[in-house]
Amino acid sequence: MHSLERALVRVERALDVRLPRSLFSPEHPVAGEPVDPEALLEPEAGAVLGGWMLPDALPVAAAAGGGTILLRFDGWGAPLELVAWSPAGWQPIELGEFRSAAARALAQTRTALGSGLSAVAEKLGRNALAHDLGVSAEAFASWLRDARLVPQAPREALRRLTGKDDAALFEQDWNHAGAQARRIAATRPELAWPGEVLGYLEDGRGEPGAAAGWYGAALLADAPTLAFGVGPGRPFEAASRRLAEAYARCSWSGRPEPALAAALEGPAAVRSFHLAQCDALRAGGRHAQACEEARRAGWRRHLPLDMDDVLGRLSEAADAAGARAHAALARLHLRAWIAAR
Repeated sequence: MHSLERALVRVERALDVRLPRSLFSPEHPVAGEPVDPEALLEPEAGAVLGGWMLPDALPVAAAAGGGTILLRFDGWGAPLELVAWSPAGWQPIELGEFRSAAARALAQTRTALGSGLSAVAEKLGRNALAHDLGVSAEAFASWLRDARLVPQAPREALRRLTGKDDAALFEQDWNHAGAQARRIAATRPELAWPGEVLGYLEDGRGEPGAAAGWYGAALLADAPTLAFGVGPGRPFEAASRRLAEAYARCSWSGRPEPALAAALEGPAAVRSFHLAQCDALRAGGRHAQACEEARRAGWRRHLPLDMDDVLGRLSEAADAAGARAHAALARLHLRAWIAAR
């Protein structure tokens, strides 16, 4: 048996997963440089970033734009999807045999919300253009997300600067973006960008109640999958705070339900809420739901602290649920987290 095949079989047996061989082919890689499967089971090798990478996934290749491509598995080891992951966030992607409606919808949404203003900012530099217009970088970033927010005076200045009219500078196809976002919101509620887009859409239409509902949906999803209110570094926390402020501005209701109240409070509250939910579900014998709550505790508003506690609870709940692959993966990620300390 070839050494690569032996290494892949060893990983499969150890973790109860099935690894598509095409992802590891050195001659015909589907993506970037494939991960050496020999490194996957060795925590000290650093291939698996336990407590950071999604706990139901293994790294399979370097991503073209930086970061890592992860392969996610169901609880019984079947491959589910590929995602492009970095500490700044993650999104489903399409590569080879792996198709993704969410990836296609996000690409179409980004195209629909592109504007001439974004192109001008790319050419002249965001910060320089914001300075010339006399606005803060944050205000200018909000104009790039939603050109409907650009006031009249900066519109006139931008027309003079570029020689372009309003349509060329500020037009965005919010109807198409909204249609794409609604489709994915109905099937992938853990992805935050559809609620983000639909919140902006309804807010711009002057529908605060509907906007609050979608901002709330985004806050109840995985913050690392926000896609439009983010910047460099680890931006999803700042984007989450802006969504919380937008929700508070638009919402006319009383105190929100507990999960949303925790999301509005911040990452530590999200961690505490979902760990408590995990424990309560375990006590009631609902172990599969407890697994999901443990995952939410660690990765909904990712906070790289005490992840040994989160991963330990996740592995125990997965064991009790009979999700052998998720249990084995969680234990691998736990070992990697401890090795890196």
